[in-house]
Amino acid sequence: MRQRWLSRRALLLHLAVLLVAPACLAAFWWQLHRALDGNDLSWAYCFEWPIFSVLAVVGWWQLVHDDGAAPAARRRRDGATEAEPLSPLVPQWRDDPEDQELAAYNRWLGELASSGRRKSWRS
Repeated sequence: MRQRWLSRRALLLHLAVLLVAPACLAAFWWQLHRALDGNDLSWAYCFEWPIFSVLAVVGWWQLVHDDGAAPAARRRRDGATEAEPLSPLVPQWRDDPEDQELAAYNRWLGELASSGRRKSWRS
């Protein structure tokens, strides 16, 4: 529990939310006074800035409570393997022997990578 709230990452997140949320509320106050003085566009900002402030707090809460190891642990608990099959919507690489132009291009890229030459846009 202490590591969650007092780690270096958490302290940076605390600092960020302590700067961003009040700044959004100050911007709301400023836009509210501009809207009351007759600037009609400022009415839209009066509604946006509090929403940004709430989003900052919600994002802070989610990031402080984020556990990077949780998805992997959940997959292990559910019995899923680390290398799950790709979705059919994700294009998969096929090594097509008939595409000689692509094979030649890949060989050329391999030669460039192994040559040790400095890469730049001019060469």
